[in-house]
Amino acid sequence: MQWDQKNLKLLGLGHIELKILESIIEPKNPTEISKLTGEIRTSINYNLKKLIERGLVERIKTGRRYLYVSQSPAEIRRKLQNMSDLFGPHSEGIRIKTNKEDEFIVHVGANEIVPAFIRIALEIKNERVKAIQHHKSFTDLLSVASKEQIETFNEAIKKNKIIVDGMLNESAYKNYYQKIKNNPEDFFLQIKTLEGRMADYSVFPDDKFDFHSEIWIFKTTTLIINWKEKVGIEVTNANITNLLREMFEYVKESSRKIDHNKMMRELKDSLDERIN
Repeated sequence: MQWDQKNLKLLGLGHIELKILESIIEPKNPTEISKLTGEIRTSINYNLKKLIERGLVERIKTGRRYLYVSQSPAEIRRKLQNMSDLFGPHSEGIRIKTNKEDEFIVHVGANEIVPAFIRIALEIKNERVKAIQHHKSFTDLLSVASKEQIETFNEAIKKNKIIVDGMLNESAYKNYYQKIKNNPEDFFLQIKTLEGRMADYSVFPDDKFDFHSEIWIFKTTTLIINWKEKVGIEVTNANITNLLREMFEYVKESSRKIDHNKMMRELKDSLDERIN
């Protein structure tokens, strides 16, 4: 019987709880569980109680003693699916709060990721935001977000005086043009809202960061998004955010600066000519 470690982690289980679950696929008593996991009985009893409260472990009375058995992997997956269904299409995601300041949120689906993306842009002002985005990721974004959502995000960037410290691949603008030249009316507004942002852009070789994912580093929060798979991770953790910020600066040192607004004006002008 195979356990889905990804699903179990989404439940926020500790490593001892995971070891216990794996040891009681068949009913066992606390002494047997202790031997299998290498954990002391006090720890076993404490964690069994937590797992029972979560509905992940069942206690079975046999004579004068109790045996413990885990829910099946299929049942745990069903519970996770039920949790997801309760969140609905405008969910704030699956939250894991590790302490008062730190929080990790898993967003699944464009209906979760895009609102989170916009929410962060609307909440901050006068900050420098760092972003790494290959053109593949931007193309995926255009396919899942509405024109209005993209406009709202970009207008928030400009209105709140957010400086975008971005890195793109070298042929990004060329690929944007190739993508939208056959349907300029559909993309003209998105391109127009990208112009006029306070931007400090650089480019990296096309074979680097060649993924359908991107990363946005705000002051206290980081967003890692895969628009193709429609999965995003929102990390509010100073240690992780600072690490990623320093990694960004290290990579940027070897990148080449470009004039983002000039490139966007040229792209917009070429689209304007096609429309008119």
